[in-house]
Amino acid sequence: MSRYQINPRTLFTRHLIPFIPFLYIHSAAMCDIRERAEELIYDQYGKDKLIEYQKYVVPSGRKDLIEKSSRMRYMFPHVYIWSISESDSLIGLAILDNVKGKSLPITFITFFDHTGNIIGSDIVKYREDYGWEVGNRRWLDQFLGLNHGSVYAVGKNIDGISGATISVNSVTRGMKRSSLLAELVIKGRYDGSE
Repeated sequence: MSRYQINPRTLFTRHLIPFIPFLYIHSAAMCDIRERAEELIYDQYGKDKLIEYQKYVVPSGRKDLIEKSSRMRYMFPHVYIWSISESDSLIGLAILDNVKGKSLPITFITFFDHTGNIIGSDIVKYREDYGWEVGNRRWLDQFLGLNHGSVYAVGKNIDGISGATISVNSVTRGMKRSSLLAELVIKGRYDGSE
């Protein structure tokens, strides 16, 4: 066998088998995150509401505009969106997204009313050793009432946190990005273009 040929048996045993536990752990972790997100959604909107879940890929032209406006690129090609309804009327939207902390993703969920105003948010999974204070309820409550047209400026209307500068900036930009996406989804739903 030449030096550059790959033996299929070696490929499978050395490279693919060790990867299988990672896939299992990753899918289990995503289930935990989704379950936690749905608990938070029911806490926010009430248990008697109808929620519809979808893995949403932002259309490329809109994605570029949202990334530019929020000054934050998407980590993954998709986000998770729940539409919350009551009596066939949209009453809210929940968006689960990730932003990059110092080196690991911060998974957060933002809750919107039917007009696109933020009515709540939560950090679903924080993976870094430092900066976890962005999950503090008091800090997150600064985003209440903001929407796609609001200013999201650390040091102006959003307080900084000593020792959590990267996390504060990332989550703030992520909230702006989610509010821009919420506007797109809500407008598309009412226009029939979504």
